[in-house]
Amino acid sequence: MIIAYCSYAVGALNSWHHQQQQVIAHVKTRIALDAQYIGLPNRLLEVPGDRKRVVHYLKQLNTHLTSQGYAIQVHAIAGTTLGNETSNLESFNLVRTGGETFTVTLSPAVMPLAQLLSPWPFLIVLLLSVAMRAWFKTLQSKLDKAREAGMPILERKRLLIDLADKSLRYGEQGRQVQLANKPLCFYLALLEFGIEYPEVTLNQNKEVPQELLDLAHKYFGRLIDLGHTIRKRPNFGNSLEKTLSEIRAALDEVFAADSQDKEPYFPPKAHGEGSRSRVHHYGLRAVNGDDFEVIGK
Repeated sequence: MIIAYCSYAVGALNSWHHQQQQVIAHVKTRIALDAQYIGLPNRLLEVPGDRKRVVHYLKQLNTHLTSQGYAIQVHAIAGTTLGNETSNLESFNLVRTGGETFTVTLSPAVMPLAQLLSPWPFLIVLLLSVAMRAWFKTLQSKLDKAREAGMPILERKRLLIDLADKSLRYGEQGRQVQLANKPLCFYLALLEFGIEYPEVTLNQNKEVPQELLDLAHKYFGRLIDLGHTIRKRPNFGNSLEKTLSEIRAALDEVFAADSQDKEPYFPPKAHGEGSRSRVHHYGLRAVNGDDFEVIGK
């Protein structure tokens, strides 16, 4: 009987621990995916955090965890807490776009004593194999449903570039900002170039790579097809600083309400030596194909 109870207790503890680790892994993944959209501070862009958005996200996430039957709760993200005091905490670091790290603190549950005690230990001897198998199947089914349902996610925005009216907007309901032909085509080329040639450094002291020019000319040709211009293709290598300034000004307007999300889309400015810096890179390295959509391409 003692052996049966010990086997039951060990199995229950191991299963509980395994479940907790899986749930924590899901929570880590969900928070990492949502990090750009929940109001966290960004030291690189000097954007302060939005505590109300972070607290709202914490409450939304914890409500979902509770509804799924998980006792784990998220206590704090990047220093923003829900204010409830607890002594049983675990912390880990996550990395967001741009390499900046932030800390997440969890309040994991301790296995209830009732799950370790059984008034009928002798039944375990007879039913151990059947009961454990059924228990594991139930647990796996619950976890599978959790994977299918997913954790709560906020609507993910992305940059929309419409060639029909030469406008940019962040998200379906975002503010539309129009851009002239030359900076629009060059920015579209920068987006594609950053994906196709992520290791190439773009420096204003060097010639613009032919591959980047070809992409810009491709989009200018599309504008001609759409009837936006009949002029010959511009020299995209000339007045590069002016072109980049126009792009940055338009992006400042597009991301006025979402400044914390601007960094991946923004051609970096040179610091210290201005445009003469030999190490300055004005390309886009953080954007991937899911971060933007070209309408009318």
